[in-house]
Amino acid sequence: MFAEIIQSGIPFGYQQANCHNISHYISTLLESKGYRSGKIWAFAPVVYSMNSSRLITFADKKDISPTGKIDWGYHVAPILQVRIGNKVRKMVIDPGLFPKSIVRYRTWLAKLKTRKLIYLIMDSEWYLYNSSMIPNSQIQYNSNGYSNRIQPNVQLPDWFSDKLITDFFKYEEEALEQHWIEKGLAVNETAMAFYNAEIKPILHSKRDLDLLIDYKMLVGNVFNFETIFRDNNWNYEMDNNFQFKHQNIIAKYREIYFSNLDKWQESLASLHEIIRNNAKK
Repeated sequence: MFAEIIQSGIPFGYQQANCHNISHYISTLLESKGYRSGKIWAFAPVVYSMNSSRLITFADKKDISPTGKIDWGYHVAPILQVRIGNKVRKMVIDPGLFPKSIVRYRTWLAKLKTRKLIYLIMDSEWYLYNSSMIPNSQIQYNSNGYSNRIQPNVQLPDWFSDKLITDFFKYEEEALEQHWIEKGLAVNETAMAFYNAEIKPILHSKRDLDLLIDYKMLVGNVFNFETIFRDNNWNYEMDNNFQFKHQNIIAKYREIYFSNLDKWQESLASLHEIIRNNAKK
């Protein structure tokens, strides 16, 4: 099954973002094969604490990021219970970090090398989460254990009194209607295509240093890349001057992005059809 996931074309190489979309696609693929999986979420202090800016940080080995490093507020991957001998182990599927095999969940957590990391193991149906600036201390719970004003589906312990509340949601409504998973996979695949064809050949070229800086700002920063290709928009870095300067290559990869988007929409729809058919049997 791991080999099939590796060969499925999922864009693991671009590690700047979209781990939640990759994880949900893998979970759907596993479900179509009859495997029931969960997800393991790891949160850096910046996500759950109002008193810390610590991220999950590691060196960018591809040298695509403008800063030379990759920063995550959280990371998520599918997790399975696997029988090994006479024991059942929690094993994580994360080819982006471990391309050769599934690994023990504690091995996965150790790879993230972040002090005060918090993790949750949850059902695979939970797609993503929202963060609230309202700490536990401001939430008044009624006799049923829920707030009359806010009803988070994850209640953190009382000793998290100064921390943020995370509220998970399923892949439905706006996320489903706007194809967030397919867009995320298309973004990562298009970014890797750009890196391999346009950035990698000039990484060590002094003559193309200015072009390399522009390309890293475009592709190495996922927010910029999504602004241009997913949202067809602009920001203070991807302004009109930048887009006019690189209009030809932007047009080229925007076409590639939409082609990838169509492909992932068809792929995910096919998996859902298999799951529905299996449920009827």
